[in-house]
Amino acid sequence: MKPLQLGVPGQIMPPADAAVRFARRAEDDGYDAVWWPDHLMGWHADTMWTPDLTPLADVQSNPHVYFDPMVMMGVVGAQTERIKVGVVVTDLIRRHPAMAAATALTLDHVTKGRAIIGLGSGEKLNVTPYGMDFDKPVAKLSEGIDVMRLLWEADGPVDYEGRFHRLDSAVLGLSPYGEEPPEIWTAAHGPRMLRLTGAKADGWLPTKMTAPDYASSLATIRRSAEEKGRDPDRFTPGMLGYVLMGPDEETVRRLTEAPLVRALCVLLPSQVFRELGVEPPLDGGPHGSGFHDFIPSTIERAESLRIIDAIPPEVVRHYAFCGTPEQVAEELHEYREAGLEHLAMWNITPFGDPSLAKWSFGAMAELKKRVGM
Repeated sequence: MKPLQLGVPGQIMPPADAAVRFARRAEDDGYDAVWWPDHLMGWHADTMWTPDLTPLADVQSNPHVYFDPMVMMGVVGAQTERIKVGVVVTDLIRRHPAMAAATALTLDHVTKGRAIIGLGSGEKLNVTPYGMDFDKPVAKLSEGIDVMRLLWEADGPVDYEGRFHRLDSAVLGLSPYGEEPPEIWTAAHGPRMLRLTGAKADGWLPTKMTAPDYASSLATIRRSAEEKGRDPDRFTPGMLGYVLMGPDEETVRRLTEAPLVRALCVLLPSQVFRELGVEPPLDGGPHGSGFHDFIPSTIERAESLRIIDAIPPEVVRHYAFCGTPEQVAEELHEYREAGLEHLAMWNITPFGDPSLAKWSFGAMAELKKRVGM
């Protein structure tokens, strides 16, 4: 079994120079990667971001404060030596594949081969409010990856006629920093995205699912890779894991009941709620999910409260790794057995209780000691 690689979230808001200091500490502490989300709009509704629901509202005016991940990857990558930098994840709706390909190669050079390009099919909240079309997101991603790789591999002008993209004597003269282009990892959950991942990606970055489901999904990815003549051993099975920790079970219980923590779970597919015996908070039909149905800036206060009330703590325990550091490490062992090789640990404890922020980062260091081997 390979050692578990561990990633941490990068600084997403001002001051920017803190991002470099944090990444350098993470590098010194032995972490393997720093990851940034790519959001124009945050996950929480403005009408949830109020002092009665979270003390964070007293120190941050809104829930939508995000740096551009590609810029931050370059800034941090240029001022570190070993740690990888990645985006978890961007999409090829907001970023045209040709521009994404050029940005990725630039990052490849700036970081000397340490950039990871995480891609997903996109989230409606980052697309439709900004005048872009969210139709056929998986098909757009699949074709967009083809366009990126075509431009990376081409020696001179290339043509491409696809369903969504067209190249006419297009060139991208910049070559990769090393022998291989930057790695593409995909945020895949459904069967179609899993097959796409095996056929076209170098790594996998889903959000948390059960360990048996993780093993089954990874098997689907590997079968798809083999069918395309790709070496599955060169593939990195990863995961974005929300981590909610407390010093004791009573504190953990309280954290799972926190409004902002429960609200994060609105992103889950409707089917997951039903499998947990919970009525989905959004009426998106059998294939609905917050990724496709939720736009936080449009949610009225009463609807915010209804959504929070509709998500019980057991859904939080499904969506996040919850417990003391020892308990979370024990749960992660199941995922190691299922094939997990890279965990981007996302500390959401401050959403539950900002007063535990300092403690929780110490707990993350303890968790690293327990699982980083």
